Order: sequence, then C-alpha cells, then structure tokens
Amino acid sequence: MSAPESVGDGSFAVSHVLVNELPATLGTSEEPDRYSVSAVFTRRPTPEELRLLESPAVETRLHDAGYAQAALKAVDRRLVIEHTNLAELAGGLAELVGEVLLEIGTRAGEQQRERDASSAARARDEAERAALVLDAAKRIDFRPHRSMYE
Repeated sequence: MSAPESVGDGSFAVSHVLVNELPATLGTSEEPDRYSVSAVFTRRPTPEELRLLESPAVETRLHDAGYAQAALKAVDRRLVIEHTNLAELAGGLAELVGEVLLEIGTRAGEQQRERDASSAARARDEAERAALVLDAAKRIDFRPHRSMYE
C-alpha cells in the first residue's frame, strides 16, 4: 500500500476516526462484532457530494468489494461507516472508502465546473445581447432633420 496522500488539498475525504465515538467495550470480551465508526470529513461536503454519497452505486460498490454489510452515511461533518469494525477498515475498507470519496469529489467537481461554464456562457450571451440592444438604442436620433431641399 502506498503512503497516504495529503488530505489538505480540498479533496472530498475523511481525515481520522473519532475515537471517542467508538464503542466503550472495544478490546474487552464484550466487544461487538460490528459497529459504526465515525470519521471526520476534511471539509464540509457539497450538496452534490452528499447526493452522490447516498446513491445506490456506493452501496453496490461496497457490496461488490466484499463489504456487503457496510454502509456510508454523512452526518454533519462526519462520515459514519455503519456495520463495520476497525479490523475491516484496516484490512481494506478504509482505502475503498477513500477511493469512493475521491471519485465522488472528482465527479461533483466536474459537474460544478460544467454548471459554472454553462452559467458563464449564458452570462456572456446576455452581455452581448444587452450590448447590441444598447447600441441599437444609442443610434436612435430624435433631433429634427431639415431637408436639404427646402
């Protein structure tokens, strides 16, 4: 496995597990097999990223990778990985979650850039139209013209 990439670059990612939200019985004979693990997003997710995170494709991706019980849910600035455990996360689920979040962030960013470009094109078109109307209005001359033949 390669060294982790920096998460300070604005990517849609999580930085660390919230240890204080882990079950108090971890490391004891009463440790649950599966539980929810909360991780902190590196930044506030965009509405589009949240929408993509909730899509059935994410559940399918986890299932197809062998994590049929795991589920991802955004809660405030946290990602809750449900029905898992620290061993499963360390064994590959955390890396898969990182890949899923990176792909979601990339897709959401591309969609935002497309919307921004479309909006900019509409604004340019509107500015051109307004300039044409202004030029046409400026050519209107209300001064009386005398005929050269009078």
